[in-house]
Amino acid sequence: MAPHNGLISTLKGLAGVPESHWQRLYQALLDRFAALVQLLPASEAHHHAGPGGLLRHGLEVAHNALLLRRGILLPPNASPEEQASQQDLWTYACFTAALLHDLGKPVVDQEITLYQTDGSDRAWTPVSGPMPEGCQYQMTFRHGRVHRQHERIAPLLAPILLPQHGLDWLASAPTLLDAWLAAIQGAMEDAGPLGAIIAKADRRSVAENLAGGVTPQMPTTRVKPLAERLLTGLRHLITSGELPLNRRGAAGFTDEHHLWVVSKRAIDALLVHLIEEGQPGIPTRNSRVMDELQQHGIVVPNEDRAIWLCDITIGDWRQSLTCLKIDLSRIWPDPDQRPSDTGVTVHPSDTKPATETDSDEENGGSHDSRPSAPDVQAPSLPADEPDLPSPPSSMPTSHAGTRSSETIADDLALPLPMDLNAGGNADEETTQDTNKQIEANTGAPSNAPPTIPAPSPPQETNETGQATGDAGKQFLAWLRDGLATGRLAINTPQARIHVIEQGLVLVSPGIFKDFSAARWNHVQKRFQKLKLHQRTHDNMNIWTCKAAGARKQALMKVYLISKTEVSELGLTLPPPNPAVRLLLMT
Repeated sequence: MAPHNGLISTLKGLAGVPESHWQRLYQALLDRFAALVQLLPASEAHHHAGPGGLLRHGLEVAHNALLLRRGILLPPNASPEEQASQQDLWTYACFTAALLHDLGKPVVDQEITLYQTDGSDRAWTPVSGPMPEGCQYQMTFRHGRVHRQHERIAPLLAPILLPQHGLDWLASAPTLLDAWLAAIQGAMEDAGPLGAIIAKADRRSVAENLAGGVTPQMPTTRVKPLAERLLTGLRHLITSGELPLNRRGAAGFTDEHHLWVVSKRAIDALLVHLIEEGQPGIPTRNSRVMDELQQHGIVVPNEDRAIWLCDITIGDWRQSLTCLKIDLSRIWPDPDQRPSDTGVTVHPSDTKPATETDSDEENGGSHDSRPSAPDVQAPSLPADEPDLPSPPSSMPTSHAGTRSSETIADDLALPLPMDLNAGGNADEETTQDTNKQIEANTGAPSNAPPTIPAPSPPQETNETGQATGDAGKQFLAWLRDGLATGRLAINTPQARIHVIEQGLVLVSPGIFKDFSAARWNHVQKRFQKLKLHQRTHDNMNIWTCKAAGARKQALMKVYLISKTEVSELGLTLPPPNPAVRLLLMT
């Protein structure tokens, strides 16, 4: 614990309890935590992967959680008197949940062998309590481990980690105990503000650890870190010529100091290359790959984003492209091998590019193969609308990955299903295709009549009665008419529209494709311009909903229209669908 004394001293100040309470409730807990995790890593090839990573990560999450907790009044919606009386209890709940959230990893993700002084050896997990003094141990990662399974183990370890009076204190407040149990098992959406604190504290620790580049690993690690594999694959594609450079229509361009690769084209090719190699744990969302490259300093950030909007000029050829910026030394360590005298001019634009999530939404297709009904005639779009980006080209191979019973879009440890022969890009709405594979029942119990394709409604008009021609307003008129007449399904298993507690959600991009299969992405952009939807706390357009059926689960990407906005639109909605729930966003 000596290397962490400074952090522990900071934790003591944040806890703000008398010395006797600190020793009895906090220090005893920290001593047990250190004895249980020893020098074990937090992951095999991601964050805190080196010796002592699990201990450091736990302390960092606890520190971040206590910092975040200081700005939140808990319990929520309670009187000032109650909040004051439970202040220390909620602080303790944040602290303990932070240390417990990954403690199940040595139980289910790692195989640990103890070598005792008499020469014997045996398997060990934290369930058995701390390791006997004087023992040596060896750790290897389990093959085929299940992503997030460790979260289920936390309640089993709580009595081993927490002193009994600490458990008794948590149990004295049933509402807090319920949130705490949800948080330590990873059900952050059920844990309310406590879950939000732990999730954000965890993400902050991971991001700060990865920001320093590729982290050290345990000697027994079999897998290279994802960031290292991404860089190696990108270097191969560029140096082999599979991603051509410095010509009209190329995938990348170089100036004196940097390589500028066309973001979507390069990442699509990189994912195909890594999957063809049989690489495990490859994410399917382009934005997730951009995050990984940015966190490890492989790409040069554009403020808080990975992508840059650039004007590329070669002779009389000029094109505006969204690019990733990479130091030439990352691809060509030897300066003599770097391209020179290319005749390329790269001018980063002052125009702010879309966020990576928005870029996925606008430029990527989805695996949504449900065709629009032939007699659905959405209003035609004006001829003078700007040209749309070309659809993603088909990729040359296919890959099917296995899934757990829940679709996790940001999964690093578990490959996602990805049909690379599809005409769209797999990084946009991964859950659309998954909904078909796992047959999630998102329907609420209802006696709704069969869906009938909605006819084309009158076009939106201005004060003079002339058609406005705005695709977003035309979509909104079509949506209103479909809901008013019952011709658009709502709260049924195949519906694109669901009512939840927070309002109305529109499944994206399916609802826009139902309106206009040819120009759905333009319609989506124009709908966003209406600003009817509620953005996430991270200022993103897209939310994630969980759809839970009797046996299966799935995630859906959606736009959220709040209850207030629904009322102002004059829409009358059925009760919320109990099978669909908005996941917590922080």
